Amino acid sequence: MRRKHLWKKLTAALTITATVLSLTACGSSSASTATSDKKYDNHYCENGKPSKLLTQLRESGTLTVGSSGDSYAYIDKDTNEFCGIDAEIIKEVAKRLGIPNVQMKLINFSELIVNVNNGNIDMITDGMYQKEDRAEQIYYGDTWYSQGGILVVPEDSSIDGQDTFDPKKTVVGYTAGTIWQTRVEQWAKDGLIKEARDTGDQSSSLTALQYGKIDAFLTDSTVMEDMKIRTPEALKGLKFAKNYKDTDAEVGYIAPAVSFDNIAFMKEVNNVIKELRDEGFIDKSFKKVGLDPTLHTVPNDKLKCFVNTRDK
Repeated sequence: MRRKHLWKKLTAALTITATVLSLTACGSSSASTATSDKKYDNHYCENGKPSKLLTQLRESGTLTVGSSGDSYAYIDKDTNEFCGIDAEIIKEVAKRLGIPNVQMKLINFSELIVNVNNGNIDMITDGMYQKEDRAEQIYYGDTWYSQGGILVVPEDSSIDGQDTFDPKKTVVGYTAGTIWQTRVEQWAKDGLIKEARDTGDQSSSLTALQYGKIDAFLTDSTVMEDMKIRTPEALKGLKFAKNYKDTDAEVGYIAPAVSFDNIAFMKEVNNVIKELRDEGFIDKSFKKVGLDPTLHTVPNDKLKCFVNTRDK
């Protein structure tokens, strides 16, 4: 009887001990989870508080940007990596804001604004000029860099710039939705050329030029700079018109853009960009992708976006 009584007491004691250990273990696990929460650097955020979108992007782990796939921001077909000058900049911005991944969606340039406004992408990063008409639909960030245009013609062409067009014969191509559409269409209105023609994206337009469907193609200098380095075969049989000159309207100041719902997030991005510019990161990025940073310098009075239609 005594052994039976002792066994009952021992069993009860072991049960209590197991319960205490179990509760202690649960408490320890809970504390461990709480202390493992990731700490973010919020000094880029207003009053140290992240915007709604930044909070969501940190939770999802991915910032989704839109690009038409030209040299500003593209997926390298050999490495499957996100490349280009805009890609280099936005990847570093995302990293400093605590967003580990940047995903690019391939979207026609003329449809980028629609896609950022319907939430299909979080931001446009595709060498987009700051323009007043666009600023009525989207909110631009601070200027990343500047660029001009370049006139591409066949190697045997007599066209050396806009002063050597034949108004009765010359057909000039452009990509719809770009600043160059406006310029080329104005040439047609002024009687400098026979026709301004939408020839599609960069690749389609160069092909049209190589096959004699157009006489010249006006496009971004940065794209052609990059193409000459990376894929010179795409420019086979073509040359750059040496005496083409931009007007002030064609010198573009490039900036990313978001919907009006995400202005607070863009201001956080701006704070990162200022830091990157001060560190010389943007110039280094141009060199990394094989471009000359001195050709893309932004004057101090153009560092801040000058066309935004609202601030909040």
